[in-house]
Amino acid sequence: MQNAPAAPIPVAAAPSRSMALPTAPWSSRSALLSRSIWAVLFAIPTAVVVTAAMLTPAPVGHGTHTQLGLPPCGFLVFSGYPCPGCGLTTAFAHMVRLQILGAWHANPFGIALFTCTVAFIPLAAIGFVRGWPVVATLDRIHAEKFAIGLSLLSLTAWVVRVATQMFG
Repeated sequence: MQNAPAAPIPVAAAPSRSMALPTAPWSSRSALLSRSIWAVLFAIPTAVVVTAAMLTPAPVGHGTHTQLGLPPCGFLVFSGYPCPGCGLTTAFAHMVRLQILGAWHANPFGIALFTCTVAFIPLAAIGFVRGWPVVATLDRIHAEKFAIGLSLLSLTAWVVRVATQMFG
């Protein structure tokens, strides 16, 4: 008697990035935690954009943050050169008004950072409504690549700004 071939053992497929994220029920504990995190991740960039809309961009390209009661940039005061964040508040104040050239003059990196900040607002809203798991969602959109890209862009913009001021 010949043995019948054994049925293949099913192997669980690894989750794919292309798989749609499920909508979680409101009552599950993990969904409530995710929704709480999404609420914070919605509130913070929204508050940043609303604050930028309330500020008047400083004509010199930096210093708009002093309208919030913050002191001038210590790095700029001490060294005479802008820090990587110099001009970001001014750039955001320009971008909320769609003044791209003003934002570029203030800090070119501010354009990319503002765009990512604004784009994150609807993502967080949808994540909240659907109860998406936060880490899985950020992994799916490759948030780490955005963070690395923004970091490199910030450093590049800063080096160019300082070099231009030193040698230009």
